[in-house]
Order: sequence, then C-alpha cells, then structure tokens
Amino acid sequence: MIFDGSQTRIGYGAQAEVLLYKGFAYKVYRSSYPVEWIEFEKKQQKAINDAELCNVKYYDTEDPHIIKMDYIDGDTLEKRAVSGDISCFHTLSDAFRFVHGKNASNINIPHFSDTAGMGLDDDDKTEVLSIISRLSNKMESCVCHLDMHFLNIMLPKESNDFIIIDWINARLAPLVFDYARTYIIFEEFSKEGLDAYKQIVLPELWDYGVDENDFRDAKRACSIIRNREKRS
Repeated sequence: MIFDGSQTRIGYGAQAEVLLYKGFAYKVYRSSYPVEWIEFEKKQQKAINDAELCNVKYYDTEDPHIIKMDYIDGDTLEKRAVSGDISCFHTLSDAFRFVHGKNASNINIPHFSDTAGMGLDDDDKTEVLSIISRLSNKMESCVCHLDMHFLNIMLPKESNDFIIIDWINARLAPLVFDYARTYIIFEEFSKEGLDAYKQIVLPELWDYGVDENDFRDAKRACSIIRNREKRS
C-alpha cells in the first residue's frame, strides 16, 4: 500500500505506527513483525466486534503489514489523566465493569492459560500456569482485556461514552488478572497513578470477594509475563 503524503501520524508503539489517512486509521507494522500475529489481531478484533465490546472494525489491505481501521475522533483517557483529572480512574472502573459484564459463553478468544506460558522459561511457565489454574478453579472466567490503561481507552468528541481499543491481549480468565495486569502497569510507570488506582479502583475487586492473597498471586503471574514482554 502506498500513501500519497497526506497521512498524519497519530500514534506509535514498539512495533507499529498509526496513521490517519483519508478518514481511516492505518496501523503500519514493522516489516519484521510476524504476519501471523497480525492475522491473529484481526481475528481477535472480529470476535470483539461480534461480542459488542468494541465497534471499531479492522479491514484488510493489500499489504499484510498494514491494517485499516475505523478512526475514532477523540482523545485517549491519558490526556485527561495528565491534566490531573481524578475522574479518569472512575472511567477506568467503568471500563473494567463493562468488559467483565459481557456474556463470555460464545466469544471466540483464547483462554489466558492457552498463551500465558509463551516465551517463558520452564520455571516461570510452571509458576504462571499453576497460578492461572488455581485461580481459574476458584473463580469464574470472563472476558479480560489484559492491557487496560489510559492509552487504550478513547473518549470520542461527539459522545459521553468511552471506547476500549487494542484487544490483542484479551483472554478468557478470572477478572482478578485484569486488575492485576493494570496494577503492574501503574507500578512500572506512575507511583501517583498506582496510589490512585489502589484507592479508587481496587476496592471494586474486594467487593467481588477476591482476597489479597489471590490478588498477590495474580500480580506475580502478570509481573512475570510483563518482564518477558520487556525483554522481547
């Protein structure tokens, strides 16, 4: 695919940049990024669309390393957060409840245990899968986003609602892992954010009946996986 020069970069990450071009967003991956992972991302997004968790659709292009996407005209929740607006944590809570409240019985995404051990050494894999197994036997599974943070929650200009994006990590798992994953992200990037997360968002987890020992184990599993991501 060839852009005509009118495209504008609106986002970027370690493996891809996002361009606004003729009314659509385009995620342009590095040429070294595996095509099969991109195909998985598109399949995952279709499942999320079907479950009515996100209305942003992905489209094929003639370049396997480029995904065409519906464009959201708005800002990330991060923009509100950096202005010091504490209500962003209440929106984060709303996003968790929205995702976890969906009926997961027919959604076609993997279980957390199917992929959590990928890339881990034997000891870490055994520990992570053991934690997932124990907590999955104890708690009901639901849809978990597993990368829920302010940059992945969009606030459209012409709506009072939010749209959650970047669903590639979504899995079926006990909701404790979703709260744990976000905890690890705040722990890595923002002490102030972590303190607010503990005070505003985490009390909901205790309301579900999750105890602190189970949450500690979920954090341990998510920390091991996050460290693998940083190494790769």
